[in-house]
Amino acid sequence: MRIFALSDPHLSFGVPGKSMDRFGPEWVGHPDKIRRNWEAKVEPNDIVMVPGDISWAKRLEEAIPDLQWLDSLPGSKVILRGNHDIWWPSGTQLAAVCPPSVRFIQNNHVILQDVLFFGTRLWDTDEYSAFDAIAWDPAKGSIPGIKAGMDLLQEQQTYDRELTRLKLSIDSIPSDFSGRRFALTHYPPLSPDLTPSRASTMIANAGAQDVVFGHLHSIKEGLRGRIFGERKGVRYHLTAVDYIDFEPKLIAEV
Repeated sequence: MRIFALSDPHLSFGVPGKSMDRFGPEWVGHPDKIRRNWEAKVEPNDIVMVPGDISWAKRLEEAIPDLQWLDSLPGSKVILRGNHDIWWPSGTQLAAVCPPSVRFIQNNHVILQDVLFFGTRLWDTDEYSAFDAIAWDPAKGSIPGIKAGMDLLQEQQTYDRELTRLKLSIDSIPSDFSGRRFALTHYPPLSPDLTPSRASTMIANAGAQDVVFGHLHSIKEGLRGRIFGERKGVRYHLTAVDYIDFEPKLIAEV
Protein backbone atom coordinates (compact mmCIF):
# COMPACT_ATOMS: atom_id res chain seq x y z
CA MET A 1 0.00 0.00 0.00
CA ARG A 2 1.20 3.50 -0.83
CA ILE A 3 0.35 6.76 0.92
CA PHE A 4 0.06 9.92 -1.20
CA ALA A 5 -0.85 13.54 -0.47
CA LEU A 6 -2.37 16.37 -2.48
CA SER A 7 -3.63 19.56 -0.87
CA ASP A 8 -5.65 22.60 -1.93
CA PRO A 9 -7.61 21.18 -4.89
CA HIS A 10 -9.99 24.19 -4.62
CA LEU A 11 -12.83 22.39 -6.39
CA SER A 12 -16.02 24.15 -7.46
CA PHE A 13 -18.29 21.61 -9.15
CA GLY A 14 -21.21 22.79 -7.00
CA VAL A 15 -20.49 26.51 -7.40
CA PRO A 16 -21.12 27.58 -11.03
CA GLY A 17 -18.81 30.28 -12.30
CA LYS A 18 -16.18 29.82 -9.60
CA SER A 19 -12.76 28.73 -10.81
CA MET A 20 -9.06 29.14 -10.13
CA ASP A 21 -8.26 30.34 -13.66
CA ARG A 22 -7.52 33.92 -12.54
CA PHE A 23 -4.57 32.70 -10.47
CA GLY A 24 -2.51 31.84 -13.53
CA PRO A 25 -2.37 29.61 -16.62
CA GLU A 26 -1.23 26.62 -14.57
CA TRP A 27 -4.64 26.63 -12.87
CA VAL A 28 -6.72 26.51 -16.06
CA GLY A 29 -8.61 23.21 -16.13
CA HIS A 30 -6.78 22.10 -13.00
CA PRO A 31 -9.37 19.44 -11.92
CA ASP A 32 -8.71 17.61 -15.19
CA LYS A 33 -4.96 17.72 -14.48
CA ILE A 34 -5.50 16.33 -11.00
CA ARG A 35 -7.75 13.52 -12.26
CA ARG A 36 -5.36 12.54 -15.04
CA ASN A 37 -2.33 12.43 -12.74
CA TRP A 38 -4.24 10.79 -9.88
CA GLU A 39 -5.59 8.00 -12.05
CA ALA A 40 -2.12 7.40 -13.52
CA LYS A 41 -0.48 6.95 -10.09
CA VAL A 42 -2.98 5.88 -7.43
CA GLU A 43 -4.26 2.31 -7.15
CA PRO A 44 -7.49 1.22 -5.41
CA ASN A 45 -5.57 -0.05 -2.36
CA ASP A 46 -3.69 3.24 -1.87
CA ILE A 47 -4.57 6.18 0.42
CA VAL A 48 -4.44 9.87 -0.48
CA MET A 49 -4.32 12.58 2.21
CA VAL A 50 -6.03 15.85 1.23
CA PRO A 51 -5.18 18.41 3.93
CA GLY A 52 -7.60 21.21 3.24
CA ASP A 53 -9.05 23.82 0.88
CA ILE A 54 -11.11 21.16 -0.79
CA SER A 55 -14.04 23.23 -2.05
CA TRP A 56 -15.01 26.84 -2.76
CA ALA A 57 -18.54 26.01 -1.58
CA LYS A 58 -20.07 28.09 1.19
CA ARG A 59 -22.77 25.56 2.10
CA LEU A 60 -22.55 21.82 2.64
CA GLU A 61 -24.94 21.00 -0.19
CA GLU A 62 -22.70 22.93 -2.60
CA ALA A 63 -19.66 20.91 -1.50
CA ILE A 64 -21.25 17.49 -2.03
CA PRO A 65 -20.40 17.39 -5.79
CA ASP A 66 -16.76 18.04 -4.88
CA LEU A 67 -16.77 15.25 -2.29
CA GLN A 68 -18.35 12.95 -4.87
CA TRP A 69 -15.65 13.91 -7.37
CA LEU A 70 -12.99 12.91 -4.85
CA ASP A 71 -14.87 9.67 -4.22
CA SER A 72 -14.76 8.87 -7.95
CA LEU A 73 -10.95 8.81 -7.92
CA PRO A 74 -8.96 5.66 -7.04
CA GLY A 75 -8.00 4.90 -3.46
CA SER A 76 -9.22 5.92 -0.03
CA LYS A 77 -9.06 9.60 0.95
CA VAL A 78 -8.47 11.30 4.30
CA ILE A 79 -9.54 14.95 4.27
CA LEU A 80 -8.98 17.88 6.62
CA ARG A 81 -10.55 21.32 6.79
CA GLY A 82 -8.69 24.28 5.24
CA ASN A 83 -9.17 27.99 5.80
CA HIS A 84 -11.32 28.28 2.65
CA ASP A 85 -13.55 25.33 3.55
CA ILE A 86 -16.37 27.56 4.78
CA TRP A 87 -18.87 24.81 3.95
CA TRP A 88 -17.37 22.39 6.51
CA PRO A 89 -20.12 21.41 9.01
CA SER A 90 -20.17 19.50 12.28
CA GLY A 91 -18.67 16.04 12.35
CA THR A 92 -22.13 14.47 12.56
CA GLN A 93 -23.36 16.33 9.48
CA LEU A 94 -20.23 15.56 7.50
CA ALA A 95 -20.33 11.87 8.40
CA ALA A 96 -23.89 11.72 7.07
CA VAL A 97 -22.90 12.89 3.56
CA CYS A 98 -19.32 11.68 3.12
CA PRO A 99 -19.03 9.24 0.19
CA PRO A 100 -17.73 5.72 0.86
CA SER A 101 -14.06 6.31 0.10
CA VAL A 102 -13.76 9.63 1.98
CA ARG A 103 -12.92 9.89 5.70
CA PHE A 104 -12.29 13.11 7.63
CA ILE A 105 -10.29 14.37 10.60
CA GLN A 106 -11.99 16.71 13.07
CA ASN A 107 -10.79 16.42 16.66
CA ASN A 108 -10.31 12.71 16.00
CA HIS A 109 -8.13 10.20 14.19
CA VAL A 110 -8.69 7.89 11.23
CA ILE A 111 -7.33 4.35 10.90
CA LEU A 112 -7.20 2.72 7.46
CA GLN A 113 -5.45 -0.58 6.82
CA ASP A 114 -3.51 -0.37 10.11
CA VAL A 115 -2.27 3.15 9.30
CA LEU A 116 -3.32 6.09 11.48
CA PHE A 117 -3.97 9.71 10.52
CA PHE A 118 -4.42 12.66 12.89
CA GLY A 119 -4.10 16.45 12.83
CA THR A 120 -5.84 19.81 12.63
CA ARG A 121 -6.03 22.88 10.38
CA LEU A 122 -3.76 25.25 12.38
CA TRP A 123 -3.64 28.98 11.53
CA ASP A 124 -1.29 31.93 11.03
CA THR A 125 0.81 32.74 14.07
CA ASP A 126 3.59 35.10 15.11
CA GLU A 127 5.44 32.01 16.37
CA TYR A 128 6.70 31.37 12.81
CA SER A 129 5.93 32.47 9.26
CA ALA A 130 6.29 31.37 5.63
CA PHE A 131 5.49 34.74 4.04
CA ASP A 132 9.08 35.27 2.88
CA ALA A 133 8.94 32.07 0.81
CA ILE A 134 6.04 33.30 -1.30
CA ALA A 135 6.26 35.39 -4.48
CA TRP A 136 3.27 37.60 -3.74
CA ASP A 137 1.51 39.00 -6.81
CA PRO A 138 -1.02 41.77 -6.03
CA ALA A 139 -2.96 40.81 -9.17
CA LYS A 140 -3.65 37.38 -7.67
CA GLY A 141 -4.72 38.53 -4.23
CA SER A 142 -3.88 40.81 -1.35
CA ILE A 143 -0.39 40.93 0.09
CA PRO A 144 -0.42 39.93 3.77
CA GLY A 145 0.50 42.74 6.09
CA ILE A 146 2.12 42.73 9.48
CA LYS A 147 -0.65 42.17 11.98
CA ALA A 148 -0.82 44.12 15.21
CA GLY A 149 -3.18 44.91 18.05
CA MET A 150 -6.52 43.12 17.97
CA ASP A 151 -5.82 41.48 14.60
CA LEU A 152 -2.73 39.79 16.00
CA LEU A 153 -4.55 38.89 19.21
CA GLN A 154 -7.41 37.25 17.30
CA GLU A 155 -4.93 35.40 15.10
CA GLN A 156 -3.14 34.02 18.12
CA GLN A 157 -6.40 33.04 19.79
CA THR A 158 -7.38 31.07 16.69
CA TYR A 159 -3.98 29.39 16.56
CA ASP A 160 -4.20 28.46 20.24
CA ARG A 161 -7.66 26.94 19.66
CA GLU A 162 -6.17 24.90 16.83
CA LEU A 163 -3.51 23.58 19.19
CA THR A 164 -6.32 22.49 21.49
CA ARG A 165 -7.94 20.67 18.57
CA LEU A 166 -4.61 19.07 17.73
CA LYS A 167 -4.37 17.80 21.31
CA LEU A 168 -7.90 16.36 21.03
CA SER A 169 -6.90 14.54 17.86
CA ILE A 170 -3.73 13.19 19.46
CA ASP A 171 -5.53 12.20 22.67
CA SER A 172 -8.04 10.20 20.61
CA ILE A 173 -5.29 7.82 19.40
CA PRO A 174 -5.60 4.39 21.08
CA SER A 175 -2.80 3.81 23.56
CA ASP A 176 -2.12 0.36 22.10
CA PHE A 177 -1.86 1.48 18.47
CA SER A 178 1.55 0.42 17.16
CA GLY A 179 1.27 1.11 13.43
CA ARG A 180 2.54 3.94 11.21
CA ARG A 181 1.26 7.45 11.99
CA PHE A 182 0.79 10.38 9.61
CA ALA A 183 -0.16 13.94 10.54
CA LEU A 184 -2.21 16.35 8.44
CA THR A 185 -2.33 20.12 8.92
CA HIS A 186 -3.51 22.75 6.48
CA TYR A 187 -1.21 25.57 7.54
CA PRO A 188 2.46 24.60 7.88
CA PRO A 189 3.22 23.42 11.44
CA LEU A 190 6.64 25.11 11.46
CA SER A 191 8.76 27.53 9.43
CA PRO A 192 10.22 26.61 6.01
CA ASP A 193 13.71 26.39 7.56
CA LEU A 194 12.37 23.78 10.04
CA THR A 195 12.65 25.91 13.17
CA PRO A 196 10.42 23.96 15.60
CA SER A 197 7.15 25.22 17.04
CA ARG A 198 4.59 24.16 19.61
CA ALA A 199 2.61 22.47 16.82
CA SER A 200 5.56 20.57 15.35
CA THR A 201 6.67 19.48 18.82
CA MET A 202 3.22 18.07 19.61
CA ILE A 203 3.12 16.26 16.27
CA ALA A 204 6.60 14.78 16.69
CA ASN A 205 5.83 13.67 20.25
CA ALA A 206 2.68 11.96 18.95
CA GLY A 207 4.81 9.69 16.78
CA ALA A 208 4.21 10.99 13.25
CA GLN A 209 7.04 10.27 10.83
CA ASP A 210 5.49 12.34 8.03
CA VAL A 211 3.48 15.57 8.14
CA VAL A 212 1.61 16.86 5.09
CA PHE A 213 0.16 20.34 4.62
CA GLY A 214 -0.72 22.91 1.98
CA HIS A 215 -2.00 26.49 2.10
CA LEU A 216 1.15 28.00 0.55
CA HIS A 217 0.95 28.96 -3.12
CA SER A 218 3.31 30.75 -5.52
CA ILE A 219 6.53 29.67 -3.82
CA LYS A 220 9.54 31.61 -5.09
CA GLU A 221 11.27 29.73 -7.89
CA GLY A 222 14.63 29.74 -6.15
CA LEU A 223 13.11 28.00 -3.13
CA ARG A 224 11.24 25.21 -4.89
CA GLY A 225 12.43 21.90 -3.46
CA ARG A 226 14.60 23.67 -0.86
CA ILE A 227 12.11 24.43 1.91
CA PHE A 228 10.80 22.17 4.66
CA GLY A 229 12.18 18.61 4.58
CA GLU A 230 13.31 16.41 7.50
CA ARG A 231 13.94 17.36 11.12
CA LYS A 232 14.86 14.81 13.80
CA GLY A 233 13.28 11.90 11.93
CA VAL A 234 10.07 13.70 10.95
CA ARG A 235 9.53 14.65 7.31
CA TYR A 236 7.51 17.78 6.48
CA HIS A 237 5.85 17.84 3.04
CA LEU A 238 4.36 20.89 1.32
CA THR A 239 1.71 19.35 -0.97
CA ALA A 240 -0.27 22.32 -2.34
CA VAL A 241 -1.33 21.24 -5.83
CA ASP A 242 0.51 23.99 -7.71
CA TYR A 243 3.72 23.19 -5.80
CA ILE A 244 3.57 19.48 -6.74
CA ASP A 245 2.43 20.11 -10.34
CA PHE A 246 -1.13 18.86 -9.70
CA GLU A 247 0.15 15.33 -9.15
CA PRO A 248 -0.32 13.35 -5.91
CA LYS A 249 2.98 13.17 -4.06
CA LEU A 250 4.13 9.76 -2.86
CA ILE A 251 4.81 10.07 0.87
CA ALA A 252 5.43 6.47 1.95
CA GLU A 253 4.99 2.81 1.15
CA VAL A 254 3.79 0.67 4.04
